[in-house]
Amino acid sequence: MSSRPIKRSNVSLLTEGQAYINRAKKVRREQIEEIKFDDEARREWLSGFSKRKKAKLEERRARAKKRDHEAHLEERREARKELRERAAENVKTVRKALGLADEDQESSEAGPSSPLPKEDEEEVYSDDDQQATITITEDFDPILSTLPPPPLARRIPLGDSELEMPASSRRAQKKAAASVAEKTKSKDASGKERVKSMETKSERRMGRAKESQRRKEKATLAMDRDGGKRKRGSDAKRGRGGGRGRGRGNGKRGGSSKR
Repeated sequence: MSSRPIKRSNVSLLTEGQAYINRAKKVRREQIEEIKFDDEARREWLSGFSKRKKAKLEERRARAKKRDHEAHLEERREARKELRERAAENVKTVRKALGLADEDQESSEAGPSSPLPKEDEEEVYSDDDQQATITITEDFDPILSTLPPPPLARRIPLGDSELEMPASSRRAQKKAAASVAEKTKSKDASGKERVKSMETKSERRMGRAKESQRRKEKATLAMDRDGGKRKRGSDAKRGRGGGRGRGRGNGKRGGSSKR
């Protein structure tokens, strides 16, 4: 009995063929084309265990150092905060002991106040050579606004006697005087001409030797003069002493002859 082939439809045949094509595409997509070995990378990996270990150790040390630094900064912030709180408590205690109201109460009673404008005052400090202008910023006082305004520029000579001025003005005056003195000193130093010697080192040495020789000769002549004067004085003294002795002797003889 002969078997007859099963007749399949075109749809089933095309579906089976598409499944085969899909499996082939998947195999080609997942297939590794080529495997390459890099000898340099392999050698570096095998010989770099100690290097990588040291790098990790350094990294851990850097992280620990950074962590300690941040902890130190945090401690300093906490200490500053604690000091501010203690200072505020001390101020409150002192004000309470003196019978004064707290600053919080005073600020609440006063209410929000806008900052007062500041007025600038200029003072001119003059000297014989120079003149310095200094601007002093002071708080505006509404009570003083009713008074006649002072002159904006006051000329105060630096050489005057002591004046009653605030500490800031005195400091400014001292600074201006110091700058003027320094500039005058630098001007005098630049005005003087420096005399440079045109002699060589050997010529200067010879000049010093000649000068010392002249001094020695002068000293020798002075000593000789002093010695001659002393000698003549001693001879004169001896002559006066001999004359006295002879005179006395003659007198005695004359007296004996008279007898």
